Amino acid sequence: MARPSVKHVYYFCDESSFVSDDFMAVAGLAIPDVALKRVMDDLLAIKKGKGGPTETKWANVKSRRDSAHRAFVDYFAEAVGKGRIHFHIRFAPFAKYDHSASGPKRRIDTTSKMHYQLLLHRAVQFYGPHYKLRIRPDNGDCTAALVDQLDSLHDWGRHHYKTPLDCIESIQPSDSRRDPLLQLLDVPLGAFTAIRNARDLKGPKRELADYVSEKFNGLDLTKNSPKSERVFSVWNVVPSGPPVRGPWG
Repeated sequence: MARPSVKHVYYFCDESSFVSDDFMAVAGLAIPDVALKRVMDDLLAIKKGKGGPTETKWANVKSRRDSAHRAFVDYFAEAVGKGRIHFHIRFAPFAKYDHSASGPKRRIDTTSKMHYQLLLHRAVQFYGPHYKLRIRPDNGDCTAALVDQLDSLHDWGRHHYKTPLDCIESIQPSDSRRDPLLQLLDVPLGAFTAIRNARDLKGPKRELADYVSEKFNGLDLTKNSPKSERVFSVWNVVPSGPPVRGPWG
C-alpha cells in the first residue's frame, strides 16, 4: 500500500459476537484512497448483478451458490491476496473479562475498548507514520465513543509508534446498510468469528463458512500473525489483569 500517490487510508471497522460466544472479534479493513472508488463500484456491481440484499452481511446469508455473499468472499480473498486491501482481526475470550470494570455499559464498553486497541495497534501503527487516516466504524453503541478518542489515539500513537499528532484526519461512524465497504468487512468477519468459536452452523452459514475456509486454505485462527504482518493479520488477545490495560482505561 506504499504507493506515492496515496495520501489517505480509509479504515473500516466492526465487531462480531460480543454477546454470547466464547470469542468476540473486532476487525478492520484498510484501503488506500486511490482504490476506494474502484472497489466501491465493483461491490455495487456485484450486488446489482447477483440481486443481493440491500445490506449484504453475514446475518442474512442465503443458500444460493451464486449469491452476493459468495461473490463478496471471492472479491475479498482476491483483493487481500493481491494486497489491494488489508484485513486485521482481533479475537478476545470475552468470558474471561470482568465487564463491570469496563464501565456502566459493561460488554459494550469492553467492546469499545477492543476497537480502540485495534485502531491504535493496527490502523495507527501500520498507516499513521505515512498516511492520513479516515476511520469509518460501523455506527452503533460499541463504536459511538470512538469519535471522542481521536486526541487519545494521537497521543498514544506518538508515544508508541512515533506517529504525527494529526495522523488521523477523522473518525466518522458510517451506516453499513448504505456502505458496501462495511458490508465487505462484515461477511468475512462473521465467518471467521463463527469458525473461531467452532460454532455449530447449519445450512447456508455452514456452507459459506466452509467456503471461506477453502479460500484461505484452512487458516488456523488460533495462531497469531507476526506483528509485522499488515496484509492479513490475526491477533488473539490473552487477558491479564483488568479488561484492557494501557490507553483509554
